[in-house]
Amino acid sequence: MPGGKTHDTINIAVLTVVLAGIFYLTMWNVNELAVRYLDIYTIAVFSIFYLFATFFLSPDLDIESKPYKRWKMFRILWWPYKVIFKHRGLSHNPIIGPLSIVINLALIVTLLLLLMGVELHQGHLRFIVAATIGMVLSMEVHIISDFLVSKMKSIF
Repeated sequence: MPGGKTHDTINIAVLTVVLAGIFYLTMWNVNELAVRYLDIYTIAVFSIFYLFATFFLSPDLDIESKPYKRWKMFRILWWPYKVIFKHRGLSHNPIIGPLSIVINLALIVTLLLLLMGVELHQGHLRFIVAATIGMVLSMEVHIISDFLVSKMKSIF
C-alpha cells in the first residue's frame, strides 16, 4: 500500500483531473446540469473539503498515520474511531469507512456548532452535499489506491 506522501500526491492528482473535468463541463456548456449546479462557490467548497479530507481524514485514522498525527492535540476526537476500527478492516471498506468518518466528523462539528449557539437549520444544502462529496471522494481514492497497490504487489 502507498505511504502517506504517495496518498497525498495521488489525491491531489485526482482532484486536478476532477477540476479539469468540471471546468470542461461548465465552461463550454457541455452539460446543462453541471452549468446549473456547479458555481464557483460549490466547486470551492468541494475542493476545500476534498483537500481537508486528503490531509486530515483518512481510513488510516485508526493507526498512527500522518492524517492522525496532523490533528495534533485534537487527535483525541478520533480515539473512538481508532478503538472501534482495526486497520485495513472496515475502515477500508468503500462504504463503511468513509461513512463512519463523515458521521464521526459531523457529530463533532454539530456538537461544536450547537455549543457555539449556531442555528443548524440555516445551512445551505448544496454546500453540505459538495463538502460531503469532496470528503468521501478523497477517502475513496485512498481506498482504491491501497487496493490497486496491494493487487499489483500480489501479481508481481
